[in-house]
Amino acid sequence: MVLAEAGKQLYDTLNRGDDEISALLEKLAEGHERPSGRLRVNAPMAFGERFLVRPIAEYAALYPDVVVDAEFTDKRVHLVEEGYDLVIRIGALEDSGLIAKRLCDCPGLVCASPAFVKKYGLPQTPEQLEGLPSVVYSGASSGPLLTYRDTAGRDGSLAMRPSVYSNSLGMMLAATLQGIGYARMPVFACAGLIQSGALIQLIPDYQITPEMGIYAIYPDKRFLPLKVRKFIEILDKRLPDTGSIKKPDGSAPA
Repeated sequence: MVLAEAGKQLYDTLNRGDDEISALLEKLAEGHERPSGRLRVNAPMAFGERFLVRPIAEYAALYPDVVVDAEFTDKRVHLVEEGYDLVIRIGALEDSGLIAKRLCDCPGLVCASPAFVKKYGLPQTPEQLEGLPSVVYSGASSGPLLTYRDTAGRDGSLAMRPSVYSNSLGMMLAATLQGIGYARMPVFACAGLIQSGALIQLIPDYQITPEMGIYAIYPDKRFLPLKVRKFIEILDKRLPDTGSIKKPDGSAPA
């Protein structure tokens, strides 16, 4: 008698932690079992309400044996300590020891209201933004600093003068639309408003850095639980294309 490949994997894992054994058993059962258990997901409020409601509902309909616990909040949460299976994060990837799957690109744009432009002019270079009031995301690790790259590939930075700090994208949008200051925004939040004329893109010839993406982040495990893997598959296929959000290969999500 000779062990099959599945048996060899199980044998090699028997002395490891309970989580890895459970994940392996779930992996070996794929195709014979459906995802089950509780799936705890966390995502930023504005992005979750706009883009994740339908994929989560689709997942819940496809896998009724999974209890989906979806939380949308702008508060920074601790994935492992607070018991989440997966969190969605927007920004530059940090070295956290967790596993991250890049779902799509999410470039940042600098924008302001027509009232702001009427009052201060239309800045075309970062230098023209110096001293102007701004709306700043309070959770940014770099603080009130705008970093960018010019058309020649040279990097630069600008110290912003905050008039409003907030960790809420909704609050930032409201303040920017009121003309309180200019803001750096993720493309999904401002692309439609720029198209409609409610906001105006500033310094369009400069790339805002660091490059940002939308990530699904989960604990560092050898085998990803089936319930989580199936959820990531749906996100990868159903994340809406706003006309500006693109996948890492440059194509639009399906």
